[in-house]
Amino acid sequence: MTGNAGFAHSSDTSSSIDSSSVAADAGHDYTDSVVPLAERRSNFRMFLTFLSMQATFGAVYVGYTARFEGLSFTQLMIAMAIATVAMSLYCLGSANAGAAAGQTTSVMTRGIFGRLGSRLVSVLLVINGMGFYIFTVLFVMSLLGGLFTVPAVKAVTVGLAFVMITNTYFGFDGVQRFAQYVAVPVVMIWGLYATIRGLATVSSTDLHSQLHVSGPSSILFVTGAMVGLSTWGNEADVFRYAKTRPQWNLPTIIVSYAVGSFMFPIMGYVVAVLANQADFGPSIKYFVNFSLFGLVALGFIFFIVNQAAVNDGNLYIAVNGVQNLTSELPRWHRKYTVLVLGAIAAGLTLILPSLQQTFNIVTGIGAVTVPTASTVMAIDIFLLPRLFGLRRPMDRVTHWKDAAAANWPGVAAVIAGTVVGTITAGLIPGTDGFQKTYIGFPALQAWLTGAVVYVIGVALVHKRSNATALLGFPRFAPEPAEASEGGNVAAAELAPELS
Repeated sequence: MTGNAGFAHSSDTSSSIDSSSVAADAGHDYTDSVVPLAERRSNFRMFLTFLSMQATFGAVYVGYTARFEGLSFTQLMIAMAIATVAMSLYCLGSANAGAAAGQTTSVMTRGIFGRLGSRLVSVLLVINGMGFYIFTVLFVMSLLGGLFTVPAVKAVTVGLAFVMITNTYFGFDGVQRFAQYVAVPVVMIWGLYATIRGLATVSSTDLHSQLHVSGPSSILFVTGAMVGLSTWGNEADVFRYAKTRPQWNLPTIIVSYAVGSFMFPIMGYVVAVLANQADFGPSIKYFVNFSLFGLVALGFIFFIVNQAAVNDGNLYIAVNGVQNLTSELPRWHRKYTVLVLGAIAAGLTLILPSLQQTFNIVTGIGAVTVPTASTVMAIDIFLLPRLFGLRRPMDRVTHWKDAAAANWPGVAAVIAGTVVGTITAGLIPGTDGFQKTYIGFPALQAWLTGAVVYVIGVALVHKRSNATALLGFPRFAPEPAEASEGGNVAAAELAPELS
């Protein structure tokens, strides 16, 4: 779902990150360089940032729809527990790969997947980020439509899609400060109060009653919706600013996912029971009257604050993907990418299907594409050195001229995992199973398929004389002294922790 004061210079094509290039990037977003350890944020600040991306009203929607899809309250709790465990295990690899390398997801792909794989993953990042961004705009319009009579709905939607680029325009610092000082305090106070009051108000009999619907959803379907909402694959974009000592971001990841997966879906389920209205939009007015004593204007502010923080992270995903693809274009800056993507999002809001259909498609695709690539990258950084003695140089950004053609086992693993995930989630347009088929736990199946295919692929080639070429190792081979020159390269300073 989701992660800025100034712009990284994407035209930088130096083959190594020396002290001057890092200094030049100071105050920027380090899009094309390693985030130095001196620029890393405290664990608490990272916690606030990540929590703002998990504690969202999108999770309220998961709990709300679960009620009208035939799940009992107990089944919802089981689904959310499975989601929390699965997401935490996944993110421990994805997030800490970013913390170890200090690079964005899209830039890391050059050194791990080579040119072909990097472009593939960057395109998936753009699709995922834009999909979630547009869904969030439609979701906000649904919220506002429940509170007000909105004239010229399409025009307001288009305008909102463009206006919500503001924080991302100012880079990671803009995203982080908005989350730290505005979004988290507002949403947590309101969410906690509304959840406690709702549980105290609804009777135990009503809460545990189960609606009888035709074709009820399974526990794993709701689990998959939560996972798709909360895992984006670009966790490295946020956690490249994190420290690895002493806890490898364990509390940040687990607590954030637990809050997002329990408090807000519970709130949504309780509202569904009390409002007894299957249409989410009209129920919002009931929810505001219930939790904010009818102060509609205050509810409007809260919704906007929360969803703006969420969309910061969504657009941040897409922007970093485009920046990777355009990094060799002279005089192309990050701010141009933000403006162009904002305009594209505004246009796409006019043609997307209903909120529920958009939600199912976006969360389904989001869970099985880029997260599969991030799983492969985490295995490459943390597991391959232990299994096969292969340690890829991640102490510097791999520029396109230094990138290999492809990490063939890695590309095959991403494709295999994505295919398994999209088929089992019914996400292939034009097939009989599109939005009808749902087999098992597609996200987990995609991640495990990618992991297994990659480990097997590496096992088959690691003893060959051209193993590093087949595995897409960058063309440079830095010496330890060179890698730590100037003391500014984060990955080199983290080397003892990665060994």
